[in-house]
Amino acid sequence: MDDAAAIDGRATQHEAGAVPSVPSRIDFDRRLLEIAGAQHGLVARDQLLEYGTARQIEYRLARGRIEHVYDGVYRVAGSPRTWHQRLLAVCLASSGANAVSFRAAARMWDLPGGFEMLEVTAPRHRRMQYDGVRMHESFFLTDLDVTYLHGIPVTRPARVICDLGLLVQRGEMRASELVLALQDALRRDLVDVRRVWREWERLGGAFRPGGLVIQELLESFVPPIRKTDSTPEVKLLMLLRAAGLPEPTPQFEVALAATRSVHLDFAWPELKVYCEFDPYKWHGGRDKYLRDSNRRLQLEHLGWYGVSVTDDELDSGARLATGLLRQHLPRAG
Repeated sequence: MDDAAAIDGRATQHEAGAVPSVPSRIDFDRRLLEIAGAQHGLVARDQLLEYGTARQIEYRLARGRIEHVYDGVYRVAGSPRTWHQRLLAVCLASSGANAVSFRAAARMWDLPGGFEMLEVTAPRHRRMQYDGVRMHESFFLTDLDVTYLHGIPVTRPARVICDLGLLVQRGEMRASELVLALQDALRRDLVDVRRVWREWERLGGAFRPGGLVIQELLESFVPPIRKTDSTPEVKLLMLLRAAGLPEPTPQFEVALAATRSVHLDFAWPELKVYCEFDPYKWHGGRDKYLRDSNRRLQLEHLGWYGVSVTDDELDSGARLATGLLRQHLPRAG
């Protein structure tokens, strides 16, 4: 019997009055790896105590098979160190009561304004402090507020939108990013406006920190005529609106021939003017370039005037594109 078996045996003998067999130790290690495999390489002390003893845990810590992360949370040695692992470790440190929230939750949902940081909400009066972790606390942290993504507890999209209002109020996030996050969540059917209104009311409405920001956001919200196809298109729509241009029609279909039509990202059909997001990654080679050129020529032949917006132009605020559209929209009638 090796050292691990001896220690496991002494622990069990002390607690149950019998020396275990070697398979008992193997079963404990197998269960440890099964739990860690479903939890980004992490295990909680409470989880391990359901299948073994404190001495078994201490022995594996001493041998370097698991590593201490937070009180009661261990990482299997050699497992990849990832952002998801760090997020889950903070949540497990409170016996799973915490949930990823605010900008970290927005990043988990792939919403604009999200950021790969450690930002977590704990139940009221149960907040703990950890280096490098932004902690919040709330009276509302139930199944209505929390779901799971990648095995990690995270606040639901409507709650994320309401929470981000607090960051806008504090000046930690631009109001335009919050608008973009709401538009993108709507585009992807993560929320609807009525759901956000209900969440806002449940959390305290205008009396909640950031509540007035959300109230103004929802009261002034204007949905697009049709859903856009991507997050950059949502951003482009916001820039077109901010430039004071007339409301465009997203995904407008134009017939190029009896059997062929194209969809324009944004169009003013009565004026035959359109605007499209034209990212670099879509130009994959000569064939794609030729198809796009032919498409533009056919639209011009039908009397359409178009403005393309590249990645860089979008990131810089699309000032050149909106300026050109402002010149052409009044003339096109």
